[in-house]
Amino acid sequence: MARDYRVRILSREDIAKIAMAWWSLARSGRHSFNICRFVLDTLPNRIKAKGKLVVDFYDQAPGDSPAYVTFGPLTLHVDRRIWNAADRGEPYARYIIAHEIGHLVLHDQHAVAFSEEEAALLNYVQNEESAEWQAHVFAALFLVPDHVALRLNDADLIAGLCVVSDRLAADCLSEAKNAKSIVPPRYEGEICWACGNLTLIPSGADLKCDTCGSTTGCS
Repeated sequence: MARDYRVRILSREDIAKIAMAWWSLARSGRHSFNICRFVLDTLPNRIKAKGKLVVDFYDQAPGDSPAYVTFGPLTLHVDRRIWNAADRGEPYARYIIAHEIGHLVLHDQHAVAFSEEEAALLNYVQNEESAEWQAHVFAALFLVPDHVALRLNDADLIAGLCVVSDRLAADCLSEAKNAKSIVPPRYEGEICWACGNLTLIPSGADLKCDTCGSTTGCS
């Protein structure tokens, strides 16, 4: 079973901005995208500062996690059946891969496995400090950004067009309607040197990170 760990605090709004930047890279003019191609073709070049990403396939045994991440070396371990299902567009398998992308993007130096079981989550920290909570929030927003949920405004449409489960579609629509902010700034597609997120926005002659506030020159 996966075990949670404490991480740097990120609010839902923080994660929404980060997930939106990655969604912008992943999509191909459609609501959905092939998440396995994203892992193989796009993600490695964007997180190479953390190390070379390796995808390691295994056959899941009873009691094993369907996927997990290790950081020494940087590796996404995933059950072959889950990977193949995600490649075919199976909603739950896509969500599992998205969850692990959340760990790769947001976290480091810990081995983390996918888990939805409450027993695996820390009960002594707030949600915003929980690695598992952050990865779950990232996965949902990466697959269904708030602005997409609000534009479609129908759980059945969201499920079909974004290729997610009915439950996730309904949850994303509900969360989007209650979100504090929806329309994100336009990001430049470069990685912040300080926090590693794809959330740089123009600020005069420089670029400013919308996540951590660091500023870097454009030249």
